[in-house]
Parts: sequence; structure tokens; C-alpha cells
Amino acid sequence: MTDRSLLIIDAMYTSWEGGDLDSMMSFFSDNVAFAVHPMSAASFIGQGQGRAALRSRLERFLSECEVVDYLIPSVTPRADWIDCRVCYHYRHRRTQMEIDGRQRHLWRVHDGKIVRLDIIHDARRFEAFFDLAARKVE
Repeated sequence: MTDRSLLIIDAMYTSWEGGDLDSMMSFFSDNVAFAVHPMSAASFIGQGQGRAALRSRLERFLSECEVVDYLIPSVTPRADWIDCRVCYHYRHRRTQMEIDGRQRHLWRVHDGKIVRLDIIHDARRFEAFFDLAARKVE
């Protein structure tokens, strides 16, 4: 794993936290593969391939949630992967409900572009959050 790969991941996270999806997507390859684990859980991102598909799913997520805070307390290069621990804080745009928690991201960077992303998180917790937001009466 190169220092350049670590810088790419850092810049990508900075773009996400800043809400700059255009900048963020510039770090991904056209054919990026992505998956949220567990794969059986409901997810905005799910699994798929292609920068356009990933962008569309992230846009959908951001249409419902605002990134309040996004911290990366741990970045560990592992052979040809980068293993990141993430602390997130999101706000649901319609209800103003908030959720925070932790995720694990596994990244693979090749020739200066992100070619693989795996997200491991508590999918049931996220599902419950969106279920509550859908039921909340203003």
C-alpha cells in the first residue's frame, strides 16, 4: 500500500464530510465494486458496480440525511487493502432525528483510483433509524 493511496482515502473522506459529492466521486474508478455487509440487510448503497451506480445511491442517501460529523480514528494499511474505522453522525433531513455510530470500511486502491469498497456496519440499527424516521409525525 502506498502513501498516495492513503492520501486518496483521506481526501475522499474529507469530501464526504464536506458534502462535496462531485469531489468525492472523482477518487473512484469507473468500474468500482462496492458492497454493504451484511448483504442481506436493507441499505441505500447495497452492492453493485460502477461509479454512476454508487453516486446515484449516495445521492439518494444524502437526499434523506445530512452528514453532521465524520471521524476516522483508525487507518490501517493491510497488504493491498486499507482498513478504516469510522465514527459517523447523521441527521435525517425531514425529521431532524440523529444517529451516530461506528462502521468499518475496507478500501482497495489501484493506479490512483478506488476500485473496491466494502462497508461493514450495524444494518439493523440503521434500518430501525429509518423506520422511526418514516413513522415520525411532525
